[in-house]
Order: sequence, then C-alpha cells, then structure tokens
Amino acid sequence: MQPTDPESAVTRQSWEWLLDLAPRLDIIIEMVDEHQAPVFPVGSTPDAAEFRTLLASGEPTIQSAMSDVLASRKPVFVSVETVQAVSCALASGGVLFVGRGLSVGDSVEECRQDLESIAHWLAGAIDATLAQTSAISVEPYRIVSFRRILREATSRGSARKVIGAFVEALSVWDDVRVRCYVAGANGGFLAYGASLAAPPSTHDYLDDAVAPAHGRIVRLSRIEIEDLGLISEPGDSLMLRILAGDVAWLLLFSGMIDDREQVRLRVYSDILRESLNDAATMATSRLVVEVSRPQRPTNEPPETSGQIALEQLMGAVGATRGALVLAGSGRPALTVGLTELLLRSDEPGGNRLVVKSSDGDSVMAVVFERELSPFTALDRETTLAGMAVVHRWLQTGLQRSSDGERRRRFRPIDSVFDQLATNAIATGRHASVIVMSVDPAAGRDGLLASAVGKIRAQLRAGDFAGVLSDREIAVLLCGASSDHAALVSARLMKMLKSGDSTGAFLNSAIGMTTRSPESSFEGSLVGAARTRATRR
Repeated sequence: MQPTDPESAVTRQSWEWLLDLAPRLDIIIEMVDEHQAPVFPVGSTPDAAEFRTLLASGEPTIQSAMSDVLASRKPVFVSVETVQAVSCALASGGVLFVGRGLSVGDSVEECRQDLESIAHWLAGAIDATLAQTSAISVEPYRIVSFRRILREATSRGSARKVIGAFVEALSVWDDVRVRCYVAGANGGFLAYGASLAAPPSTHDYLDDAVAPAHGRIVRLSRIEIEDLGLISEPGDSLMLRILAGDVAWLLLFSGMIDDREQVRLRVYSDILRESLNDAATMATSRLVVEVSRPQRPTNEPPETSGQIALEQLMGAVGATRGALVLAGSGRPALTVGLTELLLRSDEPGGNRLVVKSSDGDSVMAVVFERELSPFTALDRETTLAGMAVVHRWLQTGLQRSSDGERRRRFRPIDSVFDQLATNAIATGRHASVIVMSVDPAAGRDGLLASAVGKIRAQLRAGDFAGVLSDREIAVLLCGASSDHAALVSARLMKMLKSGDSTGAFLNSAIGMTTRSPESSFEGSLVGAARTRATRR
C-alpha cells in the first residue's frame, strides 16, 4: 500500500475531531511527517507548548524515540521534563506522540498505561483517516455524529433527555449498556434516566465510597459488581465519574469493552459531560427568567411575592410541599408555605431538600418535599440559581414596604422564633433559645450582622439565628435539649470571641432557655432567655 503524505492529507481532511480530543482526554497530541516536522498547530495548554518547543529544538530523547519507532514499528515511551509520552509509527511514515504532563503524586506507570491505550486507538483512527481520499473515516464520523445526537437532546433543556440519548446511542453503536447515576442532594448517587438499555440492578442508590475519582475509569470484578447490587453479565464492567458543573455523575458500562472501546467511551462520556452542563444551564436560565417576573406590580405585598416565588421554585424541581423563610438582621422575617416543614428540615431523608441563600445581612431558606423520588444535586443547583434571583427582589420588596405596612404584615424575629419554637414543641420536640448581648460601646456598624453570618454557618438546617436589637443576637435550636443547647452556646461564644478584635464579645451577656413538650412553660421563650442572661 502506498504511504500517504500526512501533510497533504491534512489539507484534504477535517481534523477538528482530532484536535478536540486533546482536552477531552487531557493529553498532548503531536503528529510529525517523515521529515520529523509537526503537522498540526500547537496545542493550547502549557504542557503542549513545552513539548512542541522540545520537539522543534531537536531534543535528543524525542529524536531517539522517533528513530526507534520508525525502525521497530513498535511503541516507545518518552520521559522528558515533566511530560510522559508514547510514540508510535503511522502507516503514512510519520510518528504520533500522545503525552501528558504529570503533577506531583501522579503515578508514572498508570499514566503510561493510559497513554498507550489512547495511542493504540488514536493511531488506528488516524491511519484510517489518512487512507481516505475524500470520505470521512469511521472514528471521526462516530464522534461527530455522537456530538450531534447529544446536541439535539440538549436543545430540549432536559438532562433526562440527554442521558436517554447517550444510553441508547451506546447500546446501538457499541453494544454497550449503561446505567447512569447522579449525585444525591443529601449524599450518595441515585439512579437516573432508567432505560431498557441499562444493565439490570437491584439498587437505585450507590454510596459515595464506591465512586472513583473524577475523570478516572476503573474496571470492576464480578464480585465488585455483585456488591453494588448489579446483576453480573458476560463481558466487562467499567465505572466512570464525571463532573458537569458542580454536579457529579456516575456511569456504569457493561459489554465487551477492550482498551480501544474504553478510550472511545471516555471520549463519549466527556461529550456527555459537556451536554449535561449545557442542559443544566438552559434549565436554570428558564427558571431565572420565570422568577424574575418583570411584569409584576411594584406594590405587590411581599407575602404574595414570596408565595408565587415558592410555587415557581417547587415546580422547577417537582416538589409537592414547600416552605420559604427570609430573615434579615434587625428586619422582620417573611415566611410562606407549610412552615412546619422548617421544623423538620434537619431530619434525614432523600425526599427532603433544604437550600439556603445568603445575600449581605439576610438569609433565605427553602424546604421542599416530594413523594416519588429523592432530590438530586441537580435539583439543588437549579433551586440555588432561582433563589439567587428571588432573594434579591424579595429583599428589595421588603425594604420598599413602609414601616406601618411591615408592622401589619410581619412579626419581629422574636415573635417568629417563639412561634417556630411552639410548633416544634407541638410535634414532640425540644426547643432552645440562646440570646447573646454585646457591649454597644465596644461594637461597630455591621458587627452583629457579621456575627450572625458566622453563627448561621455553624448551625444545622432547621436552626435559625438573627439580630434582635442593636446589641442582641438570638439563636433558635429546634429539637435541642438544654445540654445540647449549652454545648452549642459555648462553641458559638468561643468562635465569636476568637475572631473578635473589638472586644465586644469579651464580656458579652448570654442567656438560654429550653422548653420541652412536657413543660408547663408559658410566655415568650426569647423573652425568658433575655431575662436569664448572665455575664460569662
């Protein structure tokens, strides 16, 4: 067979697919012709630029590897500077280099094995492409077609559609079955987008501990498959974790998967990662547009705005029950929806989603529940995107309300805390309130707001903190006994004092009150904590 000149072949073919592979597989790709001249433009990464410089300068190790490859027609490993590479001969007479820059702690042996598999698959794809005089070869065609299929699914703005297209395409093209899992909002991985092409399983949940590092693909033994609750099938089983935005996905492949097919699956999975990220962006953009509500009247009551926003957020993630609370430092709180959900927000359960959003000196929290399926990390990210918009305009609406309207519509934070405490006790739980008072002479503007922000970061979901007055902070702990509240109180005061350069918390007054379902306590729990404040 007459060798094809790589340089002239490159001008006749589209090599976009090849250049696109380098970032997808985290590799450097260099192809040189029979005169040892690079054929493609230099890659965009620093490692690629460094390797091109070494190649162009005639670095002895690289030159020796090219000579050995052309003489033996066998792959040769190259280690130069921080780059590991595999060189292999092409049927055209040229040489292909596939390399990767190593970081501290990376395994040289694992890197070389990975590069060898990629180079073996890539050399075959390049040789087939160079041999084509006009038509596109198989591998480029499949990669381009796969991108097109997932782009069409992405245009529908649904991650489930994208997953479905991915699973079906691999089933038809590669005879590979795929089961997809998405990170749960409360940990672990949840089965997502079940399909007839997915391997049978008795588990719809996988623990975080079984997942490999992001981007790493591992082969699973028959015993490991059975431990996961999967039915072991003939052939190979592989697991890969990808990260689309801030959401992790776990992919389980089964079928006859050799080294070439494994590399191909990694390429397809990175295209999936890209498509999932785009689909999530489209879904959150739709929600942001919906909750922005430019046509709503400016004088709309905040409780009406809050209820509408809550329903929109619930609809975006398929929640059937929900509650929303907005509290600001020294400002009244807005609470809409089923407020009893706020008291159960710290209870474990995949069918409950708790999300908080902070904006300056105020915090907004939503609690959702649904019956059919647990919430995913994708639901959480979608909710956060909508809350970022809702939080701003709800806060603006509260600020626009006149003092008289606020008094009619809302209650101060101590009243809200007392009501939440009463609700917690009615459900058979303890409720504890901690009140901390600082020396106003030692304080400064924004001190209490900053302290509340630090306290909220230490609390459980379902606990609350807010500014009572110009010198007081209140903390509500739902489901906390007096002993637990005392521990929390000591921990919070230690934190505040250690980070206080003003001395405002050095001699702060602190009071605590706990009410149990069996107690006969009446009156304000916040007021009682204020009364019992003692110097610490």
